[in-house]
Order: sequence, then structure tokens, then C-alpha cells
Amino acid sequence: MKVTLINPFSESVTTAGRYKRFLAPMPPISLAYVAAAMERAGVPLSIYDDYTEGGDVKRLFEFIKEENPDIVGLSCVTPTATRTYEMALEIRERFPDIKIMMGNLHPSFFYERTISDNIADFVVLGEGEETVIELVKACENESDLTDVKGIAFKADDKIVVTEQRPFIEDLDSLPFPAWHLFPIERYRIFNFARVKEPGTLVLGSRGCPYACNFCSLKIMGRKRRTRSVANIADEFEYLYDRFGYVQPSFIDPIFPFSEKEALDFSDELIKREIHKKQIWITETRVDLVTERMMEAMARAGLKRIMYGFESGTEEGLDSINKRTTTSIARETVEITKKAGVEIIGFFMIGVPGETKEDIERTIRFSQQLNIDFAKYTVFSPFPGTKIYKEMLDDKVIPETEKWSMFTNYPTKENPAIYIPETLKNSDIIKLQRKAFLSFYLRPGMILKQLLKIRTLDISDIINGLLMLLRKQ
Repeated sequence: MKVTLINPFSESVTTAGRYKRFLAPMPPISLAYVAAAMERAGVPLSIYDDYTEGGDVKRLFEFIKEENPDIVGLSCVTPTATRTYEMALEIRERFPDIKIMMGNLHPSFFYERTISDNIADFVVLGEGEETVIELVKACENESDLTDVKGIAFKADDKIVVTEQRPFIEDLDSLPFPAWHLFPIERYRIFNFARVKEPGTLVLGSRGCPYACNFCSLKIMGRKRRTRSVANIADEFEYLYDRFGYVQPSFIDPIFPFSEKEALDFSDELIKREIHKKQIWITETRVDLVTERMMEAMARAGLKRIMYGFESGTEEGLDSINKRTTTSIARETVEITKKAGVEIIGFFMIGVPGETKEDIERTIRFSQQLNIDFAKYTVFSPFPGTKIYKEMLDDKVIPETEKWSMFTNYPTKENPAIYIPETLKNSDIIKLQRKAFLSFYLRPGMILKQLLKIRTLDISDIINGLLMLLRKQ
């Protein structure tokens, strides 16, 4: 039984507004993990990246017709759900004999609607590597689907949800992502994270013990499951030897999680001399950083690190249950810069309860920190998060299926799903633009980007400033 996996396209003007020009096709690592598991299991497989094809429907249909799969699998997240659902229905209309399988965050949370509206025949709930293999084999053998853990489907006009599949504990048992099946030459890491090219994404762990109320990654569980440092180092070497990747970039919200993990991983890279041919970047929490771990990671090739500072006020941090402080953030920046590591800071505009003055404080805070890059996103209560349910129950946000409104880059035509009481959508748009402009328009920052960091060249800066200065 043959399967075609699709990474769907979505028009970035809808999901990213004026910031769309900074977006590039990112390596779809979740899909690549599933593809690798299926390939190892001997499932006949093909990949179609609709994103890199710009959503060309004619080309998509030609590919499906040529491949003639029995099952099409679609990855779906909330901001792109509308287009993904439309694609599924188009495929069903054009190829009625093909079964449609859907996975990732959005259908896992909205499996009832996805199944009842005949958008998909099967929804894979949560981690997919083991589930899709069992599902494909069950379809091939026409065996009882209720024996497949972790799926939803329709039987006798009723939605059936099978027993929950346990999380994969041994992440080392997973094969490396099957990048050889993907158009890797067309992928790029996002601008701020791009130190050397070519680069790609790596995964060091799954699950998070923290409870930030805006994070939808709870689908991976509260227990953090880790790969061994040797296994990650093996992948670094594989990426370099097989594809020539010189910059692996962690997608984990937290890596490393502890000083010991940082020291062990750094020692492994140095022992193998990986740090002499590759650099890497990662993300972790500001309250987990020590001077010793930063120095060790810098020696091992860490060039840039991402921190979710989120807010410049204690009230803002408390409203999203971040459980850290601005003073800790300042201390961590000092430790990081002392080690010679560059910093990308993530900040949120419009967290629950904020006023214009609060957002202005966050903007000033971001400028006061000695960081190299800042990214400002508008707060959005994504489906699957704790705060989404609370806001829905309290009628703070409407119950809607206009999924594009769950955006970090709202526009006049596509307003944010949530706006603090004292503000309007237009205020949020202006404040987000002001944040970017006030951070990057500083003369010292422009010189730093041009003369020292050089991630952004002069055309990037000019085009970015023109984009920000342009009226909405």
C-alpha cells in the first residue's frame, strides 16, 4: 500500500501579513520523522512539498496522479488549517478512491470536526511515527482499525477514538529524518537563526515539564524525553557527511535542560571534533542557564541562542505563566554575552491584560538587553493551549473556524483573535511595527548587523525597513 505525504502550502500574506518576505520554506522536520519511520518499515512512500511549489494545484494533482497512492497524508497546523482542509477536499473530489490521513497539532485537537465533515478518513493523534505504520498495515490487511492505538476515524456514522498511544520513550530508536526524500535545496532556516549555510533542523527532546499557558506542545506530554548526546552527535555527523549541512539548529523549546546535559553534549562534540566543521544554535529558558554551561557550549560550536523573554513586565510574565523574571533575563544575557554567544530574543505583543503602556515597557526592555536580534509576535491563544480553553469558556474569544485569525502577525484584513480590552487591532499592528523599527533602526544595531554579525545584509535591512515603514 503506497503513501504520499504532503506538506501543505498556505498563502503567507494571510498568516504573516507584512512580514511574509522574511519567511522561507522551513524544513518540515515532523513530516520527515514520519517519512523516515515509514521508509524503515518498508512502506512505499513519496513526498510532495506543496509549500515549496507555491500551492500549485495543477502540479499537485499531476503528482498524485503519477504516484497513484492508496493513502495521502497531510500535516496540519492551525494558522494553515483552512488551506489544508480545502486541499483535502479537493483531493477527495478528484481522487475519490484515495484515503486521506491527517496529523499534527490542529487535527489532533479538532479530530471530531475533521472526521465528521469528511475532510479526512483518519486522524493520527499525537506522535505519528509508530501510529502511521500500524494504520497503513491495518488498511492494507483490511484488519480492525480499533486495534490501532492513537487514531480517530468514522465507523457506522460514529466517530471512533482508539486507545491512546503511549509516548515514544526511546527517542534514539527513531531513524534520522528522511531528508533525502525532500527538496532540501529549497529549504532555509529563518533569517535570525541563519549563521552559516546550508543548515537544517534537529530535535533533541520531546515533552516539556513547564506549563506556559500559551504553548500547544503539551500534546507531547509534560515529561521531557531526551535523545542521548551520542545519538544527537551521530546525527550531526550524518547531516554533514550526507548533505553537507554546517549548521544544525535545535527546534526544542528547551535544549539543553540542565548544566549536565549541556556539558555532556559539548564534551561529545569536542571529543569527535564536530565543532571544527559545524556550528549550531539552540533555544532554552533564561532560568536554566549557568556560566559554566554557556562557556562549554561556546567551545563546542554554539554560536547563537534563542530565549523566550516574552514580556518586559513581571505582570506580563505572570499572565502567561512563564515563571521567570526580568532580572533573571538580564543576568542570563550577561552570562551569554560573556561566553561570546549571540542572542535572539522572542517577545510577545498583547499578552492577556496588557495595556499600551505595558507593551511600550516590553519594547524598551528589549532595547535595553544586550541582544543581537529581536522577534516580536502578537500573542495568540492557539487551540490546544490552556489559555485557549479558558478564553473560549469565558467568551473572551469567539468560537470560530476562521483559523487564520490565530496569527502572530495580524493585519487589518485578518485581525487577531484576541486583543486586550484597552486596545484595538490597529493598535496591536502599530505597536508590533514600532517594536521592530525601534529595535533595528538604532544606528548601533545597523552597524552591528552590517559589520559584525552579517546575518542580514544591506538589502535585507533596507527591504525590511521599507516594509515596516510602509503603511498597512
